[in-house]
Amino acid sequence: MNNFKTVLWIFLSVISLTFPCSSQDSPSMNPEQPEKKKPLLPELIPTKRPQNSQTTITANNSASFDNRSGIAEFSGNVQISDPQFELSCEKLRAILREDRKGLQRVEAIGNVVIRHHSKDESGKDVLSTAKAGKAIYHVETGDLELIEWPQITQGINSHVANEPQTKMLLNRAGRIITTGSSKTVIADTGNAKP
Repeated sequence: MNNFKTVLWIFLSVISLTFPCSSQDSPSMNPEQPEKKKPLLPELIPTKRPQNSQTTITANNSASFDNRSGIAEFSGNVQISDPQFELSCEKLRAILREDRKGLQRVEAIGNVVIRHHSKDESGKDVLSTAKAGKAIYHVETGDLELIEWPQITQGINSHVANEPQTKMLLNRAGRIITTGSSKTVIADTGNAKP
């Protein structure tokens, strides 16, 4: 029964520990500091988790946890449904920290698609999407690595790799660092204010 509790904890922790709150990313309450502008491309890494959230992970082929190595694996059309995002991939690995007090990293492998819904300045729903052959989330730093033909979109704006070895790194602050050839398309909506 203890192993079942451990496996259940890992399954639920994959997401709840993946997106911890960060006080550094919250808007400033100091009126002297200007509020940060939203990035043109995705804010795929949420900073606040809704209270009493539930995460559902389904896998068509298998779900396992190796207590010795501290690795949970899901395979076969893996689907994660969470109030903050949806993720689909062929295989998902969650690796515990050595001290077993949380996750070290989460790896999504094969046809990775991550979707995040947010609101724009006018309150309209905006869908941000990341796609790649592989995605690695580093829990300690909050960095999300997209590898193998990565692409990200937010609404009508996009940032797409031009070659398979291009890598994209996204952090909680909304910064994107791309290594390798890529193309960025930022659409003009014609709503410029004078």
